[in-house]
Amino acid sequence: MTIEASDFSLASIVALAAFLAIMAPRAAAHVINLLVGRLTGRERHADRWLVAIAVSMLLCATLAAATGAFNARAHTLVSQSEAVTLSFLFFALPSVLQVARAWFNSRARQAAALSHVLVALAVLSLPAAMAIPTAALLQAQASPTAQPAPAPADNPAAAIVNERFFTDNEVANDPEDYPIATWLDQNLSVSHAFAPHPGAVGANFIKDVPLFTGFWFDQTADVLTFEATDTFGALVSRITYVRANWAFSLAVFLYKLLCALVLVAVSFDAFIAPLAARFRRGPHRRAG
Repeated sequence: MTIEASDFSLASIVALAAFLAIMAPRAAAHVINLLVGRLTGRERHADRWLVAIAVSMLLCATLAAATGAFNARAHTLVSQSEAVTLSFLFFALPSVLQVARAWFNSRARQAAALSHVLVALAVLSLPAAMAIPTAALLQAQASPTAQPAPAPADNPAAAIVNERFFTDNEVANDPEDYPIATWLDQNLSVSHAFAPHPGAVGANFIKDVPLFTGFWFDQTADVLTFEATDTFGALVSRITYVRANWAFSLAVFLYKLLCALVLVAVSFDAFIAPLAARFRRGPHRRAG
Protein backbone atom coordinates (compact mmCIF):
# COMPACT_ATOMS: atom_id res chain seq x y z
CA MET A 1 0.00 0.00 0.00
CA THR A 2 1.27 3.46 -0.88
CA ILE A 3 0.42 6.70 0.86
CA GLU A 4 0.68 9.72 -1.42
CA ALA A 5 0.34 13.13 0.16
CA SER A 6 0.89 16.72 -0.84
CA ASP A 7 3.00 18.83 1.50
CA PHE A 8 -0.04 21.09 1.81
CA SER A 9 -2.13 18.12 2.98
CA LEU A 10 0.47 17.20 5.58
CA ALA A 11 0.61 20.82 6.77
CA SER A 12 -3.17 20.82 7.22
CA ILE A 13 -3.07 17.57 9.19
CA VAL A 14 -0.33 18.91 11.46
CA ALA A 15 -2.27 22.17 11.92
CA LEU A 16 -5.39 20.23 12.91
CA ALA A 17 -3.43 18.23 15.49
CA ALA A 18 -1.93 21.42 16.93
CA PHE A 19 -5.28 23.24 16.93
CA LEU A 20 -6.99 20.39 18.80
CA ALA A 21 -4.08 20.04 21.22
CA ILE A 22 -4.43 23.71 22.17
CA MET A 23 -8.16 24.30 21.95
CA ALA A 24 -9.65 21.05 23.28
CA PRO A 25 -8.09 21.38 26.77
CA ARG A 26 -8.88 25.11 26.90
CA ALA A 27 -12.51 24.60 25.90
CA ALA A 28 -12.97 21.66 28.27
CA ALA A 29 -11.34 23.51 31.18
CA HIS A 30 -13.56 26.55 30.58
CA VAL A 31 -16.75 24.48 30.59
CA ILE A 32 -15.67 22.58 33.71
CA ASN A 33 -14.82 25.87 35.40
CA LEU A 34 -18.29 27.22 34.58
CA LEU A 35 -19.97 24.08 35.90
CA VAL A 36 -17.95 24.16 39.13
CA GLY A 37 -18.81 27.83 39.57
CA ARG A 38 -22.48 27.11 39.07
CA LEU A 39 -22.43 24.27 41.61
CA THR A 40 -20.51 26.27 44.22
CA GLY A 41 -22.54 29.43 43.72
CA ARG A 42 -19.57 31.37 42.40
CA GLU A 43 -20.58 32.64 39.01
CA ARG A 44 -17.71 32.94 36.56
CA HIS A 45 -17.50 34.88 33.33
CA ALA A 46 -18.60 32.72 30.41
CA ASP A 47 -16.88 32.97 27.05
CA ARG A 48 -19.83 32.01 24.85
CA TRP A 49 -17.62 31.42 21.85
CA LEU A 50 -15.41 29.05 23.81
CA VAL A 51 -18.47 27.22 25.09
CA ALA A 52 -19.74 26.90 21.52
CA ILE A 53 -16.35 25.52 20.44
CA ALA A 54 -16.49 22.99 23.29
CA VAL A 55 -19.98 21.88 22.26
CA SER A 56 -18.96 21.58 18.60
CA MET A 57 -15.91 19.51 19.54
CA LEU A 58 -18.09 17.25 21.68
CA LEU A 59 -20.48 16.84 18.75
CA CYS A 60 -17.59 15.95 16.42
CA ALA A 61 -16.19 13.45 18.92
CA THR A 62 -19.63 11.86 19.30
CA LEU A 63 -20.09 11.55 15.54
CA ALA A 64 -16.58 10.13 15.15
CA ALA A 65 -17.14 7.59 17.92
CA ALA A 66 -20.50 6.57 16.47
CA THR A 67 -18.96 6.17 13.00
CA GLY A 68 -16.19 3.99 14.41
CA ALA A 69 -18.49 1.88 16.55
CA PHE A 70 -21.14 1.44 13.86
CA ASN A 71 -18.95 1.62 10.77
CA ALA A 72 -20.97 -0.85 8.70
CA ARG A 73 -24.20 0.96 9.53
CA ALA A 74 -22.61 4.31 8.66
CA HIS A 75 -21.54 3.02 5.24
CA THR A 76 -25.06 1.71 4.70
CA LEU A 77 -26.52 5.12 5.49
CA VAL A 78 -24.22 6.74 2.93
CA SER A 79 -25.20 4.11 0.37
CA GLN A 80 -28.87 4.80 0.98
CA SER A 81 -28.69 8.60 1.11
CA GLU A 82 -25.92 10.92 -0.04
CA ALA A 83 -27.43 13.60 2.22
CA VAL A 84 -25.52 12.01 5.10
CA THR A 85 -22.44 13.76 3.74
CA LEU A 86 -23.90 17.07 4.92
CA SER A 87 -22.84 15.97 8.42
CA PHE A 88 -19.24 16.61 7.31
CA LEU A 89 -19.90 20.30 7.89
CA PHE A 90 -20.09 19.74 11.65
CA PHE A 91 -16.37 18.93 11.63
CA ALA A 92 -15.56 22.38 10.25
CA LEU A 93 -17.43 24.16 13.05
CA PRO A 94 -14.66 24.28 15.71
CA SER A 95 -12.25 26.00 13.31
CA VAL A 96 -14.89 28.40 11.97
CA LEU A 97 -16.06 29.27 15.48
CA GLN A 98 -12.49 30.01 16.54
CA VAL A 99 -12.10 32.44 13.64
CA ALA A 100 -15.41 34.08 14.62
CA ARG A 101 -14.30 34.22 18.25
CA ALA A 102 -11.04 35.93 17.31
CA TRP A 103 -12.89 38.44 15.13
CA PHE A 104 -15.35 39.22 17.93
CA ASN A 105 -12.53 39.68 20.44
CA SER A 106 -10.68 41.96 18.04
CA ARG A 107 -13.81 44.12 17.87
CA ALA A 108 -13.74 44.23 21.69
CA ARG A 109 -9.98 45.00 21.65
CA GLN A 110 -9.25 41.75 23.50
CA ALA A 111 -7.18 40.02 20.83
CA ALA A 112 -3.88 38.48 21.92
CA ALA A 113 -0.93 37.04 20.05
CA LEU A 114 -2.15 33.50 20.73
CA SER A 115 -5.46 34.42 19.10
CA HIS A 116 -3.73 35.14 15.79
CA VAL A 117 -1.82 31.85 15.99
CA LEU A 118 -5.05 29.97 16.65
CA VAL A 119 -6.74 31.67 13.70
CA ALA A 120 -3.90 30.59 11.40
CA LEU A 121 -4.09 27.03 12.73
CA ALA A 122 -7.89 27.02 12.46
CA VAL A 123 -7.88 28.12 8.81
CA LEU A 124 -5.11 25.69 7.85
CA SER A 125 -6.79 22.82 9.71
CA LEU A 126 -10.10 23.11 7.83
CA PRO A 127 -9.17 20.72 4.96
CA ALA A 128 -7.95 17.99 7.33
CA ALA A 129 -11.02 18.41 9.54
CA MET A 130 -13.24 17.75 6.53
CA ALA A 131 -11.05 14.95 5.18
CA ILE A 132 -11.35 12.75 8.27
CA PRO A 133 -15.14 12.17 8.07
CA THR A 134 -14.85 11.92 4.28
CA ALA A 135 -12.29 9.13 4.57
CA ALA A 136 -14.24 7.42 7.33
CA LEU A 137 -17.48 7.19 5.34
CA LEU A 138 -16.38 7.13 1.71
CA GLN A 139 -13.19 5.09 1.83
CA ALA A 140 -12.78 1.93 -0.21
CA GLN A 141 -14.05 -1.06 1.73
CA ALA A 142 -11.62 -3.62 0.34
CA SER A 143 -9.27 -5.37 2.77
CA PRO A 144 -5.89 -3.70 3.29
CA THR A 145 -4.05 -6.45 1.40
CA ALA A 146 -6.46 -6.65 -1.52
CA GLN A 147 -5.29 -5.34 -4.88
CA PRO A 148 -7.43 -2.48 -6.22
CA ALA A 149 -9.38 -3.06 -9.38
CA PRO A 150 -7.88 -1.55 -12.54
CA ALA A 151 -9.02 2.01 -13.01
CA PRO A 152 -10.92 2.83 -16.22
CA ALA A 153 -8.93 4.84 -18.72
CA ASP A 154 -11.26 7.83 -18.49
CA ASN A 155 -11.28 7.92 -14.69
CA PRO A 156 -7.96 7.06 -13.05
CA ALA A 157 -9.27 8.18 -9.65
CA ALA A 158 -12.06 5.57 -9.56
CA ALA A 159 -9.79 2.86 -8.16
CA ILE A 160 -8.92 4.82 -5.03
CA VAL A 161 -12.08 6.72 -4.10
CA ASN A 162 -15.84 6.26 -4.17
CA GLU A 163 -16.90 6.95 -7.77
CA ARG A 164 -20.38 8.03 -6.67
CA PHE A 165 -18.83 11.07 -5.03
CA PHE A 166 -15.47 11.64 -6.72
CA THR A 167 -13.91 11.49 -10.13
CA ASP A 168 -10.59 12.59 -11.61
CA ASN A 169 -9.99 16.24 -12.42
CA GLU A 170 -8.31 17.73 -15.46
CA VAL A 171 -4.89 17.56 -13.80
CA ALA A 172 -5.10 13.76 -13.89
CA ASN A 173 -6.13 13.69 -17.56
CA ASP A 174 -4.05 16.53 -19.01
CA PRO A 175 -1.11 17.29 -16.71
CA GLU A 176 0.66 19.23 -19.46
CA ASP A 177 -2.17 21.79 -19.38
CA TYR A 178 -1.60 22.36 -15.64
CA PRO A 179 2.12 23.14 -15.25
CA ILE A 180 1.75 24.60 -11.75
CA ALA A 181 -0.21 21.61 -10.45
CA THR A 182 2.25 19.23 -12.12
CA TRP A 183 5.18 21.05 -10.53
CA LEU A 184 3.50 20.95 -7.11
CA ASP A 185 2.88 17.22 -7.50
CA GLN A 186 6.48 16.52 -8.50
CA ASN A 187 8.22 18.78 -6.01
CA LEU A 188 5.88 19.33 -3.04
CA SER A 189 4.51 15.87 -2.38
CA VAL A 190 5.68 12.68 -0.73
CA SER A 191 5.03 9.01 -1.42
CA HIS A 192 5.60 6.24 1.09
CA ALA A 193 5.03 2.55 0.45
CA PHE A 194 4.45 0.16 3.31
CA ALA A 195 3.14 -3.35 3.87
CA PRO A 196 0.17 -3.21 6.26
CA HIS A 197 -0.30 -6.01 8.73
CA PRO A 198 -2.77 -8.61 7.39
CA GLY A 199 -6.21 -7.76 8.65
CA ALA A 200 -5.12 -4.35 9.90
CA VAL A 201 -8.05 -2.13 10.77
CA GLY A 202 -8.07 1.38 9.36
CA ALA A 203 -5.32 0.99 6.77
CA ASN A 204 -7.58 2.36 4.03
CA PHE A 205 -8.60 5.19 6.33
CA ILE A 206 -4.98 6.19 6.96
CA LYS A 207 -4.26 6.05 3.23
CA ASP A 208 -7.29 8.11 2.24
CA VAL A 209 -7.03 10.95 4.78
CA PRO A 210 -4.14 12.72 2.93
CA LEU A 211 -5.94 12.12 -0.37
CA PHE A 212 -9.15 13.78 0.76
CA THR A 213 -7.24 16.50 2.61
CA GLY A 214 -5.80 17.52 -0.76
CA PHE A 215 -9.29 17.69 -2.23
CA TRP A 216 -10.64 19.86 0.59
CA PHE A 217 -7.49 21.98 0.49
CA ASP A 218 -8.29 22.86 -3.13
CA GLN A 219 -11.84 23.82 -2.18
CA THR A 220 -10.59 25.97 0.70
CA ALA A 221 -7.86 27.69 -1.30
CA ASP A 222 -10.30 28.36 -4.12
CA VAL A 223 -12.42 30.53 -1.84
CA LEU A 224 -9.65 32.14 0.23
CA THR A 225 -7.75 33.23 -2.91
CA PHE A 226 -10.83 34.51 -4.76
CA GLU A 227 -10.57 31.51 -7.15
CA ALA A 228 -6.97 32.35 -8.08
CA THR A 229 -5.81 28.77 -7.47
CA ASP A 230 -8.48 27.41 -9.80
CA THR A 231 -7.89 30.13 -12.39
CA PHE A 232 -4.16 29.41 -12.65
CA GLY A 233 -4.47 25.67 -12.06
CA ALA A 234 -2.56 25.65 -8.77
CA LEU A 235 -4.23 22.45 -7.55
CA VAL A 236 -2.79 19.91 -5.13
CA SER A 237 -5.35 17.14 -5.70
CA ARG A 238 -6.04 14.95 -8.71
CA ILE A 239 -9.69 14.35 -7.84
CA THR A 240 -12.84 16.44 -7.87
CA TYR A 241 -16.42 15.83 -6.84
CA VAL A 242 -19.18 14.47 -9.04
CA ARG A 243 -21.48 17.38 -9.84
CA ALA A 244 -24.42 15.06 -10.48
CA ASN A 245 -24.37 14.07 -6.81
CA TRP A 246 -26.58 16.91 -5.60
CA ALA A 247 -26.22 16.20 -1.88
CA PHE A 248 -22.43 16.15 -1.87
CA SER A 249 -22.34 19.14 -4.22
CA LEU A 250 -24.51 20.96 -1.67
CA ALA A 251 -22.08 19.94 1.08
CA VAL A 252 -19.18 21.38 -0.93
CA PHE A 253 -21.14 24.59 -1.58
CA LEU A 254 -22.00 25.05 2.11
CA TYR A 255 -18.40 24.37 3.06
CA LYS A 256 -17.24 27.04 0.62
CA LEU A 257 -19.81 29.39 2.16
CA LEU A 258 -18.22 28.77 5.56
CA CYS A 259 -14.82 29.48 4.02
CA ALA A 260 -16.22 32.73 2.61
CA LEU A 261 -17.31 33.75 6.12
CA VAL A 262 -13.81 32.92 7.34
CA LEU A 263 -12.37 35.08 4.57
CA VAL A 264 -14.55 38.03 5.54
CA ALA A 265 -13.66 37.68 9.23
CA VAL A 266 -9.92 37.36 8.59
CA SER A 267 -9.76 40.23 6.10
CA PHE A 268 -12.08 42.58 7.99
CA ASP A 269 -9.44 44.42 10.01
CA ALA A 270 -6.98 44.49 7.12
CA PHE A 271 -9.27 45.73 4.34
CA ILE A 272 -12.94 46.26 5.16
CA ALA A 273 -12.63 48.27 8.39
CA PRO A 274 -10.11 50.84 7.00
CA LEU A 275 -12.22 51.36 3.88
CA ALA A 276 -15.37 51.79 5.96
CA ALA A 277 -13.63 54.27 8.24
CA ARG A 278 -12.38 56.29 5.29
CA PHE A 279 -15.85 56.27 3.77
CA ARG A 280 -17.37 57.55 7.03
CA ARG A 281 -14.79 60.35 7.33
CA GLY A 282 -15.27 61.47 3.73
CA PRO A 283 -18.43 63.65 4.09
CA HIS A 284 -17.06 65.39 7.20
CA ARG A 285 -13.89 66.36 5.42
CA ARG A 286 -15.80 67.68 2.45
CA ALA A 287 -18.14 69.64 4.76
CA GLY A 288 -15.18 71.29 6.47
